[in-house]
Amino acid sequence: MKAADLKLNELIDLSEGNLNLHGRRLFINDLHAAAQLRKDLLEMLGLEDTRRILTRYGYFWGQADAAAMNRIFQWDNREEWLRAGARLHTLQGLANTAIKSIRIDDASGSCQIEVTWRNSGEAEEYLSELGLSGHPVCWILTGYASGYTSYCLGQEIYFVETKCRAESGRICAGVGKDLNSWGENERSHLTYFESRDIHGKIQQLTSELRKKQREIAQHKKLIDQLSKSAPPFVEVHSDTFRQVIEMASHIAPFDTSVLITGASGTGKEVMARYIHQRSRRAQYPFVGVNCGALPETLLESELFGHKAGSFTGAIHDRVGLFEQANKGTLFLDEIGDISPAMQLKLLRVLQEREIMRVGESKVRKIDVRVMAATNKNLKKAIKNGQFREDLYYRLGVIEIEIPPLAQRKEDILPLSRYFVNQFAKKFNLPNLRLDATCLDYLQSYSWPGNVRELENAIERAAVLSKDGWIRPEHLPPSILHAGTVPRRTLDPLNCTLAQVEEEHIRTVLDLVNGNRTKAAQVLGISPATLWRKLKQVAPVPANRRSESQPLPGSTNGF
Repeated sequence: MKAADLKLNELIDLSEGNLNLHGRRLFINDLHAAAQLRKDLLEMLGLEDTRRILTRYGYFWGQADAAAMNRIFQWDNREEWLRAGARLHTLQGLANTAIKSIRIDDASGSCQIEVTWRNSGEAEEYLSELGLSGHPVCWILTGYASGYTSYCLGQEIYFVETKCRAESGRICAGVGKDLNSWGENERSHLTYFESRDIHGKIQQLTSELRKKQREIAQHKKLIDQLSKSAPPFVEVHSDTFRQVIEMASHIAPFDTSVLITGASGTGKEVMARYIHQRSRRAQYPFVGVNCGALPETLLESELFGHKAGSFTGAIHDRVGLFEQANKGTLFLDEIGDISPAMQLKLLRVLQEREIMRVGESKVRKIDVRVMAATNKNLKKAIKNGQFREDLYYRLGVIEIEIPPLAQRKEDILPLSRYFVNQFAKKFNLPNLRLDATCLDYLQSYSWPGNVRELENAIERAAVLSKDGWIRPEHLPPSILHAGTVPRRTLDPLNCTLAQVEEEHIRTVLDLVNGNRTKAAQVLGISPATLWRKLKQVAPVPANRRSESQPLPGSTNGF
């Protein structure tokens, strides 16, 4: 799991009257009410105690979020877990948080992390009630960052704010270090560390913001162009598939034959349509045929057409697909399955750019771009005498190989979300969305059926979903069993019925993230029966922290 993949609508259950982060109750706060609270605290308690209270509030909030991220997801590495804290900052509306650098030396225990907070809500609330400040005021932000990082690293890390918008700056920024790295002379100033002067850097930052805005505008323009021609390619995160798209975009305007190869379900016809839509023939027909699904005689008639009376059942003249695709594109899917005789006829058509209908001697000129696709190894078929080499080179002037989904894992979540949106429209389920607990299962599965299998899995889950949430239990069993939850194995000849029952209960609990109510529904028993059965078995040793456990550093002050 990567921090950038976190989505708010997959993390938070927005049910009326019960907002929660996978079991942890949340509520929406008001910025102006928070500003009034801060003002009252300052007037009643003074600066020192107010700062201490708000810092500790943020500290435990950060630890709770770190524990939740550890509980819900399996991160690619420790750095992604750390970056998830910054992502949560942003999703929760605290600030637009970005980690500039992370430097950790496990041998010495030293740590230094630099972070920026753009559009800090805490600075805004201070300015709205108290005006400009002579010191940094984002105490909850620094407390949150300290608590989250301390939980992740298992040692006390303290953040201090070095720039603050409440001091008339444009952004807020902070640095976090382990206690020893702050040094003896700095430790006494951790709570009251003054912001460094940022006068003179405003113009530089303005220039950077304008540059970023231009980049965003260019990116949006590219997305708009792609969305008009091929919606599934709107979000391409993997380098391997991005290169394929770039190649397809480059060759699309050139009127040459294209051979698209790849395993079944990778989207070869989608790619062919993408090329057609970006070609000079886009305003003319795109006609496709599965060559492997038709017997030779029927395929010949389908492609070239026939004259009335040329064979039994040919009552009328029929225009073939080559003529139907005139000035457009003809897509020959599963080209590797056609017979040697049909291969020879296709070769002649590609060479001469003309056809004859079955039962007719009249030559008809055609103006068609031909694209073909196959999931077979044509070079191996040529070697075995099953496919003509000259036809292969005629079809494959340009050859595009689409990688299997297992080689472009970065695209799994964008594709999943795209299909969720598509089925939400198709089935009239406007609130349909993925639960965050599905993400690890989707990413860890090998997807032998590629994009088609993913689409079918999301469609199945959408149909089975009852409340608008797609959860792990709605996914196909093959995905759940191959996911991140380790399989338990029992020797059937050396275990009792009670042990098998316990094993099954534990597995279901793992699959639903420990949710006993959901587990009882899956098992077909009442929650009380499940509770009674769990009391009868030995407790499972904890292999990960939960939010109910004591958080690291909970007895030490910031």
